[in-house]
Amino acid sequence: MVDKDKETNREIKLLGFNFIKLSVEKNPEFKGNHSIESNIDIKSIEKHKIELLKDEAVKVNFNFVLNYKELGKVEIFGDLLLMLDEKTKKEVLEEWKDKKLPNNIRVLILNIILQKSSLKALQLEEELGLPFHMQMPRLSLEDSKQSEEKK
Repeated sequence: MVDKDKETNREIKLLGFNFIKLSVEKNPEFKGNHSIESNIDIKSIEKHKIELLKDEAVKVNFNFVLNYKELGKVEIFGDLLLMLDEKTKKEVLEEWKDKKLPNNIRVLILNIILQKSSLKALQLEEELGLPFHMQMPRLSLEDSKQSEEKK
């Protein structure tokens, strides 16, 4: 994946995305209403040497959690590798010392984590019978009737 930062017009390349730990649990005894809290936590950002390219990327370690309270929990730990130009890499690593990131980079990283982890979480939720954390697309008879009327 290659993304262009709209603010700076710099290319940011996603070199890799890895799941390190997948944990899912469901309380089969739970009865009643449930609510879901979600959280994405960037644990660390560091330089990562890539021998094949003879270059340094930025490695981001993260934790993605869906907490169903008494019903269960989905936890996903992983990392991703980003290739950044030298100026951006220096800026990201410098700001991360204070656990901050430039907004454009933070949003890009969070979107990558959200997209990849949400797909995996949906699979895990389906396998254990947990409610989906996001609305799935559905067809209805009304949608079909409206489509027929437009023809």
